[in-house]
Amino acid sequence: MKDKKVVLYSIVALIFLVLTFMVDWLFIIPAAILSWLNHRELMN
Repeated sequence: MKDKKVVLYSIVALIFLVLTFMVDWLFIIPAAILSWLNHRELMN
């Protein structure tokens, strides 16, 4: 279950990163939050 969560977080974070470059720089905030959640999930 943990692997699916990490993959999902990573994909959504990548989508936000693409939106950051194409739409607005504020999309970096949810990407950073998802990255932090991913890191916390992997450390548990």
